Amino acid sequence: MTLLHPSTAGAEWARWGGDPTSLATLAVVLAGYATGVRAAWRHAGRGSVIGVAETRWFAFGVLALAVALCSPIDALSDELFVAHMTQHLLLATVAPPFLVLGAPVLALVWALPPHRRRQLARATRRPFVLRRAWWFVTRPAVAALVHAAAVWLWHAPRAYDWALRSRPAHLAEHLSFVGTACLMWYAILRGHAPARARCAAGILVLFATMLHTGALGALMTVSSRPWYPRQGTGAAAWGLTALEDQQLAGLVMWVVGGLLDVVAMSVLFLHGLSLVGRRARVVVRAAAVAGTALIAGCRPATPSAIAGGDAERGRVSVAGMGCGSCHTIAGVRTAHGLVGPPLTGVASRSLLAGRLPNTPDNMLRWIVDPPAVDSATAMPNLHLDDQTARDIVAYLYTLK
Repeated sequence: MTLLHPSTAGAEWARWGGDPTSLATLAVVLAGYATGVRAAWRHAGRGSVIGVAETRWFAFGVLALAVALCSPIDALSDELFVAHMTQHLLLATVAPPFLVLGAPVLALVWALPPHRRRQLARATRRPFVLRRAWWFVTRPAVAALVHAAAVWLWHAPRAYDWALRSRPAHLAEHLSFVGTACLMWYAILRGHAPARARCAAGILVLFATMLHTGALGALMTVSSRPWYPRQGTGAAAWGLTALEDQQLAGLVMWVVGGLLDVVAMSVLFLHGLSLVGRRARVVVRAAAVAGTALIAGCRPATPSAIAGGDAERGRVSVAGMGCGSCHTIAGVRTAHGLVGPPLTGVASRSLLAGRLPNTPDNMLRWIVDPPAVDSATAMPNLHLDDQTARDIVAYLYTLK
């Protein structure tokens, strides 16, 4: 990375474009996401696999990345440590939650050709060790530790100086900030625990993140010597000493980063309250139904949606067959897959696989032999016997 001569001070405000590698990476990610969304919507209907709101969240995340990597902030980061810190804040704090809300993994899976999606679906069901490793690293505390390690590592003077001198190292620095922060936000927003538990864990890990990044920023601010003298020439072009530039950067990490973490914690807190509210309403409704049943006398059990099916046996079959490696399924604790669409509320949908009217018989056809219904589907034929298929249909029709 080439530092600028003081005579060029201020000229970088008009410089847009950024590093070609960063531009190419953004373009590839955006194209892959758009291709996956288009394929999913063409297959199952607009908004049925990846919601319209999710595409907007992803667009916000990409916009934050573009501001960090393609705006004059990127050019100024060559001169000023405070600009570099602002860039890091956009990459590690602002963009990741929006990117994760956009369901990029699901979109990129749908961007694959149908036969590759089927291969991926089969591959994700087999390697138990990989699934356990993914489950481990996407626990909020573990993901937060990985992110903390990346933040402290790249702000060590030698590592930061290396990133200034080497474009590959600089790219690795940026990728580690975005990647580890996305991992942490995935654990918070789409992890394995129930939503309320994820909100609580998210508040704790964000508070811990605010503490350790604030401590790092405070150390930079109160230090009596510059940690990164390489950017002293650029700072002098702006009338700053290397130490003053470092102190400003420390304040950005300490104060601005802390405020952003507080905003994120507040959003999670409010979302958690809304979930508690919904649960309370469910309890009240359940109590009302129970009271009505007691007054009216015993009523017969709700019949199965399909003849011969047992919903509880179906739930056990779904859990035991590993359907959760591809789908998110309410009522199955380990079902948090992102390869296929979530099955929450499947009984209330009007269409199955984007083409069949949602009836028990059509659901049975789809469960028994998906490729016979849609040759482009990634869902394989699991060779179910008739009783197991009927039990699964009975269970899926309880997900309203």
